[in-house]
Amino acid sequence: MLDLLISLVFGGFIATFVGEDLALTFFAEQLTEVDGAMTMFANSDMDIEAFMLKTFGYSAAVSLLVVVFFIMEGALGQSPGKMLLQIVNTNTDGAKADAGSLWLRAALKYGSTLLSLIGGIASVAFIGTIGSFLGLVIFIGFFFAFGDKKQTIHDMIAKTVVSRK
Repeated sequence: MLDLLISLVFGGFIATFVGEDLALTFFAEQLTEVDGAMTMFANSDMDIEAFMLKTFGYSAAVSLLVVVFFIMEGALGQSPGKMLLQIVNTNTDGAKADAGSLWLRAALKYGSTLLSLIGGIASVAFIGTIGSFLGLVIFIGFFFAFGDKKQTIHDMIAKTVVSRK
């Protein structure tokens, strides 16, 4: 939850400065499709096009931060939130997790966002749909942390657990 808050706050900060450029870089085709739909709002006082550009820019900024978090968790076993809370991903026995387990865990945890971003960049809706489905599975899997083993679904698959440093 802390990582989500960090990504939303810093994503907004980044989007304030370079959001429009990020939106045009990552979602140019989608923005073109939005332009076609703007005729419905031609008589509206709202600047829907500017709103959509800001929304896509914010989404791109948050997605880029998630990519950074993915790399951090895969390489270090910690995200910024874990660093602040002084917790780390380890093997289920408490030993330091190997690189393969950390990267698998990170790929499972952040895979939905990565697939959605790739789908957006490549303008392939099917990839984004797969990302959305994976996101739903991982979201449901977060509730497994309330069980006896205190592991999410991506922890169970990667055979890891979050432990105090």
